[in-house]
Amino acid sequence: MNMPDVIITHSIAVLVLAFTMDILFGEPPGIIHPVVWMGKGIKSLQGLATGFKYKRFFGVFMVAAMTGASFLAGMLVVSSQFILPEAITLLLMAYFLKSTFSFRMLLASGKQIMTGLVSGHPDSARDDLKALVSRDTAGMDEPHMASAVIESVSENFVDTILSPLFFYLILGLPGALAYKAVNTLDSMVGYRNREFVELGWASARFDDILNWIPARLSLIFIVAGAVFTGSPVNTIRTCLKDRGQTSSPNSGWPMASAAGALGVRLEKQGHYVLGGNFGLPVAADIARANKLVGMALVLLFISTVVVLYLIQMGTLIR
Repeated sequence: MNMPDVIITHSIAVLVLAFTMDILFGEPPGIIHPVVWMGKGIKSLQGLATGFKYKRFFGVFMVAAMTGASFLAGMLVVSSQFILPEAITLLLMAYFLKSTFSFRMLLASGKQIMTGLVSGHPDSARDDLKALVSRDTAGMDEPHMASAVIESVSENFVDTILSPLFFYLILGLPGALAYKAVNTLDSMVGYRNREFVELGWASARFDDILNWIPARLSLIFIVAGAVFTGSPVNTIRTCLKDRGQTSSPNSGWPMASAAGALGVRLEKQGHYVLGGNFGLPVAADIARANKLVGMALVLLFISTVVVLYLIQMGTLIR
């Protein structure tokens, strides 16, 4: 059995194990978390960039280095099946795949902020919100805090769940890890401020490219989730109307879809309004958003397993 056949044959088992790990255990400790290792690698490269004159070129090098190293790491994990028992290889592959997505943590973060708002502790909710969104939360009222949470949950459905699975589907574990390296780079240096506008240019552009298809696919899964938790018609209508309101070419798709599905106005003051014909959300709408994304994830998981099965059957018949 050659390497591609090994990757395809193990793909469903690895995916099921990875999701089970995420649901049961959440995030592993930082010292053994592959994404934390990526972050340390990026920090080291940032240090080297300090004395480099052409920051944009060094940013391109950072993308190439981190993507290549992560893809190679994935290949090494897959190759472990030649020297380790199959069960150990499957667990290793599942562990590394799980590190590329964080379904449990994403929904738990939103729920924690909702609890703070409902229990009358807005200051605590604001502190928790700082870790979830890149905006000033000081003085933010409850509707705009709820909006920020729903925006984050829906946007991260693409960044932290759909996209890793998309690249796992087409390139296996190495592809998922390579995508996560780019996404981590973007989250650390992909800003348009004075410090990172040149160094993070390549990371931000490449992240936009990699998320382009998954962002548009998100409409399908959020519409399907809205069958159980909202309005599929409003999901499509609002997404098509407002998806271009954000500066990002991708984030508007899942966020506008969620606004339509939930029938709420999502607003980042001074930047964009999605679902402007609806009212601003309240804290309880965060639970509805979690349910919407949860249903979308279930449908995404089933769809991914079905596609992997069809690929596997085609390979076995070959």
